Amino acid sequence: MKFIGRIGSENWQSNILTDGKLTCSYQEIPELFTKMETCFSEIEDCIVFECENTLPNALTLLFLLEQGYSFLLLPKGNFIPKFCRYKISTIDDAIELEPQDFLQITENIDWSGEKIATEKMYMRTSGSTGSPKIAVHSHAKLQGNILNCVERLNLNCDSRVAIPVPLFHMYGLGAAFLPSVAVGASIDLQKGANILRFLQREQSFNPNTVFMTPVFCEILLKGRRSTRPYKLTVTAGDRMRGDSFAKYETRFGCLVQLYGSTELGAIAAASPEDTTEIRGNTVGKPMQDVKIRLEKSNQDIGELWCYHTYGFDGYIDIDNNSIDLGVDHQAGWFRTKDFGLLSYNNEIEVLGRSDHSINRDGLLIFFVDVEKAIETFTYIETAMVVSKGESQRGKKLTAYCILSKNSTITITDIRTACFTVLPNRAVPDDIVIVDSLPLLSNGKVDRQKLIN
Repeated sequence: MKFIGRIGSENWQSNILTDGKLTCSYQEIPELFTKMETCFSEIEDCIVFECENTLPNALTLLFLLEQGYSFLLLPKGNFIPKFCRYKISTIDDAIELEPQDFLQITENIDWSGEKIATEKMYMRTSGSTGSPKIAVHSHAKLQGNILNCVERLNLNCDSRVAIPVPLFHMYGLGAAFLPSVAVGASIDLQKGANILRFLQREQSFNPNTVFMTPVFCEILLKGRRSTRPYKLTVTAGDRMRGDSFAKYETRFGCLVQLYGSTELGAIAAASPEDTTEIRGNTVGKPMQDVKIRLEKSNQDIGELWCYHTYGFDGYIDIDNNSIDLGVDHQAGWFRTKDFGLLSYNNEIEVLGRSDHSINRDGLLIFFVDVEKAIETFTYIETAMVVSKGESQRGKKLTAYCILSKNSTITITDIRTACFTVLPNRAVPDDIVIVDSLPLLSNGKVDRQKLIN
């Protein structure tokens, strides 16, 4: 995968990559790679790479891709599988971009001795839909994914891209960082981003393009009083809640929702040139070389299946044993486990996960619809619904609610109000008031913790 040195613009070389502490231009990267070659001169086998949103990490990641290494991306503090011979991390407080000073390379004493094919990238699934597995990607297919994002999102060398989402997830890596590098855009990497850090970095970097989670978009809506238009904001993961999409666009400009997964990368995205209605209600059309079909279960609603030319090669476990994809993968078609609709123009509306819905009284209920209804109450800031246990109607519904500031509403009041906005079958059996919701590292709510 060769990005550096052949980016398609005359203006990109003076553009920069920064993390707020360290900065380098694209013009400087080839020299840095030459220095890295010395550090990696004896490394041939698979690597665990603890990759966070810092410039040394980003440069190391690009080097591994340029040189065709096989590596497993993880956040700091994770295990080292036996099929990985080395672990690479970088020093957090590095003050200069000297690879011999910021790179830490250690050998795995439990290495199995197994030789791994080159040009493979391994990523752990988020665990939001079950036990985490390791998805295997080829570098070549990853590049196809990257170019799809460049084209759909209209990224170019004039883009100034803020990335507060983690690079060790496919969204931060395959939709945000690598497509931005591919066009020579200036990039601001933000580690452990919160609203205060984001606003501070914004003043110095002045981004016109931002990649966020829906949760971060909503935090920005609540935490920022002023209007600040961006040329483009991209979000992925959970759906935008209630009227958040319209409010965000009014204050911060064009918002595009992207749909993807660890296994398939970017499946679909609206274009910045699409109408507000399309961008607000759908995730746009499938990417090039992506096909979508529905397995209908209720009128026009069905489970989304995806055929992606640039999808993953398969799953492995921590011992590098292949995991059978079984019924979830048929003749190249991958079951996304999402319910959706397809418009006559082939735009995709994602309604919710199949495991985030239940049948009650013989009818399908989506958790997201219950959440959106509860969040119409002014005294509710956020609602999250899960199914745990049984009720007379079937599976039991429990709603976890974060109250708005200074709200004194009671659980009984909330449940009574639910009957005014929901059919009886969709009213939660239990209401739980909480101060916050547990999050996964990718910004999604950890529903499994709520269930347990």
